[in-house]
Amino acid sequence: MTSTTITADVEAACRRLVVAFAHHLDHRRFHEVAALFTADGVWHRRGVSMRGRDQILAFLERREKTVVELHVMATTLVEQLTRTSCAATSYATIYRTHRVGDDVPAITGPSAIGEFHDRFELTDDGWRFTYRASEPVFVIDGASHSG
Repeated sequence: MTSTTITADVEAACRRLVVAFAHHLDHRRFHEVAALFTADGVWHRRGVSMRGRDQILAFLERREKTVVELHVMATTLVEQLTRTSCAATSYATIYRTHRVGDDVPAITGPSAIGEFHDRFELTDDGWRFTYRASEPVFVIDGASHSG
């Protein structure tokens, strides 16, 4: 991958997308997740590829209502490829469980540690994901992985 010198503004915008994705996903704001992608953006997750905001939104809206998830994003490396495109890799520690009633869900630790591989494009609406792939690096024994 050939990169060019990245400006602080571009790097901050791409990092913000990474964090916004996790935040909106964890708070079940699925329309906002889909809006972070270009119209034909692709999200590849667990062997499933979704193309376009409508497919991404439809996929997310099928999630079980009881799933509680938190993505702790870290170690994001952003590289500028051209004036209007960037790539990034981020590490994520994912906590996942199911809510039962109104009680605060209990967990014993993370359910997975993984990587996100991203491509971004500068659009008229700012930087957006053109491609996002999530892949597990470690799966924690006995943890809930559904959702």
